[in-house]
Amino acid sequence: MKNQFSRIALLISAFVILAVVLAFPRYERPATEATLSWDVSGYYLYLPAIFIYQDLKELKFLPGIIEKYQPSYTPDQAYPKGEGSQVMKYSAGMALLYLPFFLIGHLVASLTDYPADGFSLPYQAAIHLGSVLVAVLGLWFLRKNLLHFFSDRVTGLTLLLIALGTNFLNYATFDAAMPHVYLFLLLSLLLHFTLRWHATPNFRDAFFIGACIGLAALTRPTEVIFAIVPVFWGVTSVKHFKEKLIFFTKKIPQLLLAAATVATIGFIQIAYWKIVTGDWIVYSYQEQGFKFHRPHFADVLFSFRKGWFVYTPLMVFAVAGFYFLVKHALSPLSTPLTAEGGPLRKMPASRVQSDSPSELVPNSPREVGDAFLPIFLFFIVNTWIVSSWDVWWYGGAFGQRAMIPSYALLAFPLAALLSWISNLTKTVAVTLSILLAACLILNLFQTYQAHWGPWEADMMNRAYYWRIFGKTEINPYDKLLLDAKEGFSGERKNPVLIYHSDFENRPDTTGLSAQVAYSGQFSVFTDPQRRESVPVYIPSTDALQPGKMLHIIANFSAPQLELEPWWMPQFVLQFEKNGASVHERIIRPGRLLSPNEWRTAWMDIEIPDEDFDRMKIFLRNPRNVVSLFMDDLRVEMFEK
Repeated sequence: MKNQFSRIALLISAFVILAVVLAFPRYERPATEATLSWDVSGYYLYLPAIFIYQDLKELKFLPGIIEKYQPSYTPDQAYPKGEGSQVMKYSAGMALLYLPFFLIGHLVASLTDYPADGFSLPYQAAIHLGSVLVAVLGLWFLRKNLLHFFSDRVTGLTLLLIALGTNFLNYATFDAAMPHVYLFLLLSLLLHFTLRWHATPNFRDAFFIGACIGLAALTRPTEVIFAIVPVFWGVTSVKHFKEKLIFFTKKIPQLLLAAATVATIGFIQIAYWKIVTGDWIVYSYQEQGFKFHRPHFADVLFSFRKGWFVYTPLMVFAVAGFYFLVKHALSPLSTPLTAEGGPLRKMPASRVQSDSPSELVPNSPREVGDAFLPIFLFFIVNTWIVSSWDVWWYGGAFGQRAMIPSYALLAFPLAALLSWISNLTKTVAVTLSILLAACLILNLFQTYQAHWGPWEADMMNRAYYWRIFGKTEINPYDKLLLDAKEGFSGERKNPVLIYHSDFENRPDTTGLSAQVAYSGQFSVFTDPQRRESVPVYIPSTDALQPGKMLHIIANFSAPQLELEPWWMPQFVLQFEKNGASVHERIIRPGRLLSPNEWRTAWMDIEIPDEDFDRMKIFLRNPRNVVSLFMDDLRVEMFEK
């Protein structure tokens, strides 16, 4: 059978994706673990508002839905604007893409005993399973695109690496309803229609090119950069770019159709804003935005919080593969890059030429070198945009989720690298293959950790990453490293007690609790009326030298718990100079606690290089909703 290996690779990918979904049916889970929760509930909200409640402007049904289904801790699907209006935070693209699956869920709910309210199980399952189908379709079109240029074996290996060796797997299964696999499909489709249009320019493919760009931009306005692909496809030099501009002038009606399609789809969002607010343009993200002059490149690519190359190391090979694409782009057409001993696939001549010589696209026939410039430009611009967003870690994401749509293009340099590997000596090829396999296995294991193990999606740091590396069991005490960002394991050498207090002998008991204590009568506390507790000050001494370690330990209790880490009361150590903080470390004891239970918590930190004259230890309450009590504070200094 033709192209059998890549077919098998696609089937394996689809089977693994479906098996994971069935093993963890998120659509059956409650509250913030459900499919329609957090951001997804905001993307989706247009559909029940229009088709069930006929209330697109005021969203009077939303408080009842939030109370019943609890899709997030801090609901921000919409915000008030003007008199009685509620503006949805997210644009309408995802709602339009969800529409077929919503209608299926609504039909099932209407014919059964489930509430036809937009959020019951039929809707959850339809949106989730439909999104899984979208992910598999994206891989299917990726395979078609790769087979134009690469061998069947290279295409199949590339599919397996993208599907199972990157965070695409997480967003094709657990978080399938997020926008990323939808955008991946749209970008794969865009490339598919771009190849067809460049082979034989026609109105149909021009329309679909515009539809793909328009839907992507309606989903996320920054995805208008999808247009880079058709505009620069086949350009390998300034001469080729000039030729392509001349070629475009001969296809103006088709280009106008594509542009009109983009504009028509985009008008959906503008019309919504006008209907709801009276304004044509509304910035619905409020305080969040882009800082293009200060992109977080280092954080996005290399940080332990969300570094792309840290959590998806396979993509290092994809970026390295640009070398082979540019090498081929700059080489004569008569010397194509080889794959497994043979030439890379070209598009069939019948797909390249039209009936008239005047219809030839510049730089025909199509070679894989044609892919370099549009893919590289897209990669650079997209990485800049992703890195410029204020919330560059993208909340509770698994790795850098904003990069996933670009895998539809980055598969090309990855495939080019795989083609090169196939021609190396056996020893080198096996070594590189082992590294690629290790990246795939690491991704599978860390995906398991993220949903059944000790993974932390939002606040990961170097100390916690290495503490849980290779582990499947959850140790609650390890989670304190998420806050302190540094830790210590092993024997504390030469410990010296530099402070101890059970708060029983303080001359002034103002700010102490006489109702809750671990030992004796008094404890330090923070509650809804007290943002910060009574502080403890420890003067600096010559013995407190940089490089030595501090072990700060106390007992903690809380009558009620705050579940959202950002709002948990904090145990704070500040190093101060003239009353101003120069260095700070915190932990959140609530990570360990059960209501009304005393537990011990601590932090081990290195004394900083900054000059300080005292240490300040206290409790801080960011949200002033719950209380936290502390007793029996000890501070020790030790050597590593």
